[in-house]
Amino acid sequence: MKAFLDNVISLIYPERCLFCREVIPDQAGRPLCTACEKEFTPVGYLCPYCDFRLSPNACCICRPLQPSLHSLYALAIFERQWRHLLHNYKYYGRRSIGRPLGRWLGYELGALQVSLPDLVVPVPLHRDREKERGFNQSALIARHLAQTLAVEYYPLLFKHKKTLSQTALSRSDRQENIHEAFSLAGTVKKGLTVLLVDDIYTTGSTLREAAEVLHSHGALVHGAVVAYNPLIKN
Repeated sequence: MKAFLDNVISLIYPERCLFCREVIPDQAGRPLCTACEKEFTPVGYLCPYCDFRLSPNACCICRPLQPSLHSLYALAIFERQWRHLLHNYKYYGRRSIGRPLGRWLGYELGALQVSLPDLVVPVPLHRDREKERGFNQSALIARHLAQTLAVEYYPLLFKHKKTLSQTALSRSDRQENIHEAFSLAGTVKKGLTVLLVDDIYTTGSTLREAAEVLHSHGALVHGAVVAYNPLIKN
């Protein structure tokens, strides 16, 4: 019955390329038409502390002895069409974008054949911000990523501190703004491997702060984001 309903929905609302809107096959993988896919190359792994590009499972020389965030995977650079896409997703209520983005991120991670996490966890929004926006954009991405990888999804973090928007803040102000903003919303088994998911990574303040909470309770934390913004360095 579910397969039949999925087929009907696909006929009424066919999958379309995220950028040019051309109809594409409804299948797991990159939600791009042939022409747009030729223009795409994943960013891949970055050092969460200096942004240096790495190969899978590699460690940067700047990495702390006990890092709260062990690795970071980014799908794309936050520029041009990606900036427009994610702006529409976050600020204009285009919730439907979360599904293909999450599936895409999961597809790229699965293709790398790295070890799968035990749990996929989204970076949370403060309840007032989520109410204002109507949804948590990172949670939607994380949920569909988890489904693609066949890994459990669980919102293990809670944002108890109401912070300013990070967008217009400097690197140092971002770190201060997000400091001690998160707390645990469940229990963590020591040694649990967690994939922490967010939409955009700029200075890394938010992702590392969230990772620190999980790390302090014994989890091994890796990060995954849709877009990496290399512009803010100070």
